[in-house]
Amino acid sequence: MVAEVEWRRLRADELREMARRDAMVILPVGSIEQHGPHLPVEVDSMLGETVAIETARRLAPSHPALVLPMLWTGLSEHHMSFGGTITLDEPTFLAVVGGICRSVVRHGFKRLVLLNGHGGNENALRVAADSLTPVLGVPIVQFTYWYAAAEAIGALLETQAGLQHACEAETSMMMAVRPDLVATDRI
Repeated sequence: MVAEVEWRRLRADELREMARRDAMVILPVGSIEQHGPHLPVEVDSMLGETVAIETARRLAPSHPALVLPMLWTGLSEHHMSFGGTITLDEPTFLAVVGGICRSVVRHGFKRLVLLNGHGGNENALRVAADSLTPVLGVPIVQFTYWYAAAEAIGALLETQAGLQHACEAETSMMMAVRPDLVATDRI
């Protein structure tokens, strides 16, 4: 039986035990924005959360990890003119990420990962990790999944070298995760 890795599915006593076991906590951060004519606006959030959950499952049980609920909105001002986009301003975004990290640390967790699923969040998440680490006294790292897995992703692609917006890679991943949400006639 595979141990549960999703924070939201565990009871408070189970979460306290995971803190005692020094579990790493992953906060997937995405966005809601247009992704071309064939993909839903939740691509970055859905793929970021999927990567986080699959990573935590593969780490278990030798390296306990938990995945917080997806932070589904990020910094997407540059997509507002395309419709369907929800964005935060940077101070609000940083305040939300900071509040989540402070809550996790107050519950005894000592290792946090900000797993990014949207290019527009990269700089702000770097700032969040750099500023929160000394304040909270725990290591907080951030990375963008398609950079961390660039070689593996690139090896699978036929028409491009790496992941881009609403591209072959994102379309393929959505076809694997939720094919019902891909308008294949509009690719």
